[in-house]
Formats: sequence, structure tokens, C-alpha cells
Amino acid sequence: MSTHNNFDPSRRAFLGATVGGTALSIAGLPSQALARINAPHPHEKLKETTEVFGFCDMCYWRCGLKIRSRDERAVKIEGNPEHPNNWGVVCAKGNSGLMVAYAPNRLKYPMKRVGERGAGEWKRISWDEALDTVAKELKKIKEKYGPQALAMIGHGTWEKPYHRLAHAFGTPNTTSPVFGLCCGPRGLSNVMVTGRNLTGNETIDLENCKYFLMMGRNVTESLHNGETLGWINGVANGAKVVYFDPRYTITASKADEYYAIRPLTDHAFLLAMIHVVVNEALYDKKFVAEQTVGFEELKKRVQKYTPEWAESITDVPAEVIPRIAREMAAKAPSVFVYAPRRLTRSANDLGTGLSITILNTLFGVWDRKGGVFSPIKFEVPEIDLPKFKHAHLAKRIETGGDFDYSGDVPQAHIVDEKGQFQRADGAGVMGRWPLANAQYGLTNEMWKAMAEQKPYPIKMLMTAGGNGFLNSTDYKTIRQALMNLDFYVAADVMPNEMNMYADIILPEASYLERYDDLQTGGAKEGYVAVRMPAMKPLHDTRDAWTICKQIAERADLGQYFPHDSIKELIEERLKKAGHSLAEIEKKGIIKVPADPKENFRGEQGIPSVFPTPSGKAELVPSILKMMKFDDALDYVEQVRPDEDEFHFTFARIGFHTHARTQDNIFTAEFMPENLLWIHPEAANKRGIKDGDLVKVTVRDGRSEQIKVKVTLRIRKDTVFMVHGYGHFDKRMTTAYNKGASDSNLASSAQEPRVGSISMGQSLVKVEKV
Repeated sequence: MSTHNNFDPSRRAFLGATVGGTALSIAGLPSQALARINAPHPHEKLKETTEVFGFCDMCYWRCGLKIRSRDERAVKIEGNPEHPNNWGVVCAKGNSGLMVAYAPNRLKYPMKRVGERGAGEWKRISWDEALDTVAKELKKIKEKYGPQALAMIGHGTWEKPYHRLAHAFGTPNTTSPVFGLCCGPRGLSNVMVTGRNLTGNETIDLENCKYFLMMGRNVTESLHNGETLGWINGVANGAKVVYFDPRYTITASKADEYYAIRPLTDHAFLLAMIHVVVNEALYDKKFVAEQTVGFEELKKRVQKYTPEWAESITDVPAEVIPRIAREMAAKAPSVFVYAPRRLTRSANDLGTGLSITILNTLFGVWDRKGGVFSPIKFEVPEIDLPKFKHAHLAKRIETGGDFDYSGDVPQAHIVDEKGQFQRADGAGVMGRWPLANAQYGLTNEMWKAMAEQKPYPIKMLMTAGGNGFLNSTDYKTIRQALMNLDFYVAADVMPNEMNMYADIILPEASYLERYDDLQTGGAKEGYVAVRMPAMKPLHDTRDAWTICKQIAERADLGQYFPHDSIKELIEERLKKAGHSLAEIEKKGIIKVPADPKENFRGEQGIPSVFPTPSGKAELVPSILKMMKFDDALDYVEQVRPDEDEFHFTFARIGFHTHARTQDNIFTAEFMPENLLWIHPEAANKRGIKDGDLVKVTVRDGRSEQIKVKVTLRIRKDTVFMVHGYGHFDKRMTTAYNKGASDSNLASSAQEPRVGSISMGQSLVKVEKV
């Protein structure tokens, strides 16, 4: 997270290649687009603009925005210089937000499916018919199966009211892909060791860090403005960067040292680092003695993980590992071992995450300058609501109740000791996935529960944004899940492959056309920010909160949405915090000043707060020992390709967010389709040349066709493609049939202790078409 530090124009050379060779303007637009803008035309005087504030919805970093409007239409997106997530910087994704509102193919009015499910045949209907139908189906599902037969999957900054609606209905089965498909093992690792969840908008003192050990954290392409700006400032202030990745990324090009580590073997390298740190006494002795437990046990466990052992697995030279450890110790505590943003890759992601957190803890980075700071929180109370009624059994489980539980699922995994239904995905359920976060759930397991109809029937699905096909890895299971439903309602702004299967589509107003609930966050400053409408809805659309309220009223759940509008709800929340909507709308944000005594307790000699069972950082987590999961600390052998195979890898790029933005007219111009990166030696062996069309085939038979980029920037045993392409919904008129889908090639194996997807385990063959 960056502090308010003015960007030095002299650093522009540092950013020269940050979009893979595409020329960018300050506004984040392609040079081709600027050429059109600058074309000669008669001068005309434009009307003055008005401005409102908001926060971006083009990725999940949620940068603060200032939106300019003319004639009640948004015409320009700028950054809010007061917002600590971006300090006024807006990337290409943020600038392209205008084309969410103005997209010619956006969802414009409620629709009802008239053809076969998934065929994409629709009929326009009124809002009353759409909402009445959804409420009727909710009541029907509850009467026939019970409230737990509803699943809700949300993926966006607006998903909150849908979660409330689902919980009011009585189901425990709400999920968001953030845990099971992305950050779960990383956040869980921090919680197990320190009790602190270092995910989302991470509280790293980037600009004061003196040494970055980056384990595939590609901050210049997997781009978040505040983080990238803070990292650039840190490097400009003299930080050393050592970068590990099978692919030579743009971030690698900015590093002092780069190592093309073998895919999936980060854990082996990190264990060897820990081995050196503990054996050479390179750790923060005072911090470890006073604020940690488990050091001696950790030391015994890592004795076998020598640098020589790690070299044979990772291809990182043995002599490099002690040198890096010593260099970091000399700079500690102003150092940071940087985890990849998405840690859903290997057969032991939990172990990789634990090793990263343990290394950071040994170097004493917590609450220290250049390490990890404690955020200031801006407390904004929620509104008062009736207590949610958790789903429960209508009859005793021994009699089978209203359902058929035949099969191999133990009864203890279906209901708890009070007879209440457990989550169908098993998140937080003893005997299934007890480590998984039950708030976010395991979306991959929820799809499986719907596909298999186990451990009990899931017959209705509600989605708020997202795309189960292209953000997951198992098309067959997702398609089966959707076909098994009695009813599916999708709320979204844009068409995609998942909502193509819906029975009813509820079109949402874009984030430029509506209020949403408040954004609260903690950086060095605490803050609360508002999203204001910059324009009236262009089409027959409604905001998420209004949609959920109107469904709730028809489903006899109106008491959970007591306000007349989302604006009224915001006003009540701010009033409870001693503020007002009029006050926050002046700058879009209200802040609590930074407090170095709170941000950096360690600099004052004050012990850090570690909400673990011991009250200290646990180098061998007690919770994992209690659950007999502490073997996650040990290295697990990873898959390796045969001589004619490759590791399959994928990642994001700076101007796209997951699979959401490939259909955006602005961002699509940067990269109309993705390419398969392959090393020249591997390409020559197969008679493949740059630009050739190839077929990529996984061991299980899944395949995609894609054009090739022959490059030295990839290991010989690895291929790579940018994530988010290969769309097959014809309504996506810009992205349809462009490039290949990495989701259809990635692994759907599971992390054995967490339940999250281990996407990086696919091995593929490549042949010229």
C-alpha cells in the first residue's frame, strides 16, 4: 500500500515497458486511440463538466475515482488524489470503465430464457415479471427442499446485498471465488502463523522496504495502482529486488537479480532459505525470543532442506541461497518476502504460504518500517437487522427428513450437533475442509456439490457477477451443475458464458450509474469512501441493492431491507459513525490520519498484536498441530513433465482483470487475443515458428488452439498464456472466439488441506496444427 508520495516524472523510464511493448499515454489509452482523438477537426466549445466521486469496479483493488460528466453522461475517469488505494493514479483498466456503461452489448433489460438452457435464446420481460418469477422460485425451492437448496455465488464489489438476501432466505451456501480460486492459502498461512490476514489491499510499507524477495509477485502486470506505485517508490529509494518466476516478466526486467525457478517448487527454495536463516542465526533474535514460539521445533524440521537439496529441485544455484539470506538479514526488518497474488498452484500451497510468512516473521518485519504495518481502521457500524435464520432441518435427520441422503456422505458432514445444515462445499466443516474460510467458501466445491447434488440437493442458484467457466478450471463440472438446477437467476452488467445459462437475467446499472454501499478500509490512514452515480442509468437497469430489496419484499423477507434506497442506507451508516453523506460527497472520502505509533508499534518498542492461541507468532502453528495438518510445513514432490510435455502456466496482464475485460472495446485493443509463449529450442524441436497455430493438449484430453510467441523469456520446460481469453458466448461481440482459454487447460486438482484449486499442476503437449 502506497503512501501519499508524489510520482516523480523522472521515473517514467522505469515504467517504459510495463504493458508489454504497447505504447501508453498518461491516460492509459492506446497510442492508436490517441491518434484518432488528435485528428484535425473544427474547434468547438464544450460545456463545463461536473464531477462526482466513486471507487473503481474494474478490478478488486477498488481505487478511488473522480468522474467527470457532461450533459448527464460520464465522459472522463480520473483518480481521486485523496484515496490511499491509488493517490490519484488510474490504470488502463480504470480508464476503460467508461466502456462498461457505454458497451453496445451490455445487458439492458430483464430477460427470460425461451430456448434450451445455455442456448442463449431470450425474451424481454418487465421488471415485475422478472422479480415475481424469482420470488416465486425461491418460495418453491424452500417448500420442496428447504432454504439450504439455494446457492449464491458473488464476485464483485457490489455482491454484498445478494449475500444478505441469501442469508435472510436461510441458506449457508454463499461463496466468493476469492478464497478457493485465488488467495485462500496465502491468507490462511498468515492467519495460522500470526493471526493476521495479509491479503486484499496488503499493509506493506513498500516505499521504505530495502529488499524485496519476490516469489512470482508480478506487480507491474498483475497490476494494482497503489501497490505498484509503492513498489516503484521503494525501488527508487534503493530497494534491491530479487525475482523468481519461470517466466521473464516485466517485473523481472526491473529486478536486480532474476532466477527462472522450476514451476511449483517455490516451497523448496523457501525451506532452504529458512534452513540458512536459522542455522546461521540470521534471524531477529530479540523478536524471535520475545514474540514467537516454536523456533526450536522449526529448526529441527528444516535441517534436511539444505541449499544443495533445493538446487536439485528448483534449479536455483545452491550458493545463491545463503547469499540472499545474508543480504536480507543485513537489511532486516526493512525486508519483505513477497507471495504471489494468486496462491492456488501446487500440491502444497499451504506449505508455500507458511514458509513465506515464517521467513518474514524470522526477519521481524511485523510493525516495522519497511516491513508490514498495522492499519488504522475507520469504524462505520452496519445497520441494525433481524438475526438471520440459518437453514435447519424440517424433520429429524435419522428419518431422512424431506431429502434422500443415501450415499457415502457421513451424516456429521450434513448437519451439525444442533441439526442445522452445514455448508454444502464443506468450508469450515470438520471432517471435510475445516481450514477453509466459511465466509467466502470454496466456490470450486460448491460447483461440485451442485453437479453431484451431494451432500444434499442444491436446486437454485443466484449469481452476482462472475464467470464460473473462465474463472475456474472444470468446464464439465460447471456445465453439469448448471444443467442440474431447477432455476438459475443471474444479475450482471455484461453478458458472459455463465449467465448464458440463466433462466432469468436481471440487468444491473453499471458502477458509474448508481450508489453502492460504503467502501471501508485500513491503510496507514483509515478511510471510508463513497460511490456516487455520475450519470442516470442508460437502460432499463437497476442497482444491486434495489434488485435484492424488491426480491426480498416479494419473498416475505422485506424486513432485511428496511430502507427505501441504498442512498438512505448509506446515510444511516454514516450518521452512526458521526458523519453525513453530504460531508463525504465533498471529496469522496473521509479519513482518519496515520499514526506512526499504531502503524509501527515495533519502532516504539511495543510488542505486536498476534491474535493466535499463544498470543505470539507461531513458527509451527498450534492450530495445524492440533488438526494434524502441520505436515504442510514439509516439502511435497510436485509433478514434472515428460520429455515431450511442458508445465502449463498462465497469469494476468496489466490492462485486463481476470476474464472480465477482454470484451471491453478499449482494453481489447491492447491485446485482441492471447498467445502461447514457448522457448525457441522447444519450438524448433517441434517445427514451430513464431505466429504458427498450435494445439495445446492436457493429459486428460482437454485442448485449445492458439497462436505461438517464440521467446527466450520462458523456461524450456514451460509454456505460458495470458489469462481470460477463449470466450465462447457469442453475445461477447469483441472477445468471442479470440485466443485460447487457460481455464480449459489448467488443473482442477485440490490443495489437500485447504480445499482450494491447485491450478498449476497441468502438464501439456504442444503440436503444430
